[in-house]
Amino acid sequence: MVSDSLKTYGGLHPDYAEEKKYFIENKIYSIQIESNLACPQGCFYCYASFDNPPTQELPSKDIIKILNSAVKMKIRAIDWLGGDPLLRKDWYELMKTSQKKGLKNNIWTSGIPLEKSDVAKKAVEVTKDGFISVHLDSLDEQIYKKLHKGNPEKKISSILKGVENVQSCGKEPEQMINCITFTKLVAKDAEKTIEYFFNKKGMRTCLTQMCMTGLAKEHPEWIPSIKEIKEACEARDRINYSDSNYSICSMDTNKFYCGGIICVTIDGDVTPCSVIRKGFGNIHETSLERIVENNKDKLLFSHLKKIENMPKNCKTCDNNSICWGCRAAAYYEHNDIFASDPKCYKSNNNNKLLKN
Repeated sequence: MVSDSLKTYGGLHPDYAEEKKYFIENKIYSIQIESNLACPQGCFYCYASFDNPPTQELPSKDIIKILNSAVKMKIRAIDWLGGDPLLRKDWYELMKTSQKKGLKNNIWTSGIPLEKSDVAKKAVEVTKDGFISVHLDSLDEQIYKKLHKGNPEKKISSILKGVENVQSCGKEPEQMINCITFTKLVAKDAEKTIEYFFNKKGMRTCLTQMCMTGLAKEHPEWIPSIKEIKEACEARDRINYSDSNYSICSMDTNKFYCGGIICVTIDGDVTPCSVIRKGFGNIHETSLERIVENNKDKLLFSHLKKIENMPKNCKTCDNNSICWGCRAAAYYEHNDIFASDPKCYKSNNNNKLLKN
């Protein structure tokens, strides 16, 4: 039987079967650790940043505690987030420690540090059985310049060189992702970027919707229209998942990824995902195990794992076996993580907008 690529690769983790098993059993598969805020890319919409943050790095001792808790809870993977986690001086040591504890490492990086061949080599080493994600919104220098600080030509070149280095070190393209934060500025250009990475680099694209949090709150004019979201997501599905009859619509991953992760933010808050800045406890006040024990159903959106509990439009949607709408978009629009996704172009209200 030929596998469906959106089911196999849409959850990002290389071991799809194990990831899905954890989802069904309502267990945490991966912890996202927001290890630092420093980043060479300088995104003007960054959800993790705000003016004069009190903390720039999550202390190493706290990260070690998280890793120990992950082992106790039989969690399988760590997703290293920032900022850019590769800017931490101790990133390699921490990821080696994680690996030695039997955890799989996934790295979410801007891609720029990978321009250094030694960094790329180490990143490939510590992500055995995991994935590496880079972040390039657009290959167009003018578009990139509007969304990021610094020299667009140099940064785009650095990211592409980083991808080349990682693949030269033996990382399979199927275990790499390019992340696009989908704003109105990249709407007309997204298909070209998705196509480039898939056809030239063998990498799929994680298309993340911009939410009104962090620095993004300063740019409401960058929110794309429903029509623009529909066109970009359909291009992603057509290019990346041509053999699939399903769609994850406005989600950036299938539900097996987002329904199997929790996040520890730079401040120690425990949230359902890195974009949702709503904490259900803090590791500086309570153990991670206790926080999870008391809040697991909210952290893993357990309520939605039964189709009858999904938002009204999702209940009858052909895609509800792999999609339940973006929970971050629901949270920022409705202040309810279980509400309908306001950016899903298949919802009845948005369908009416598209027809008008």
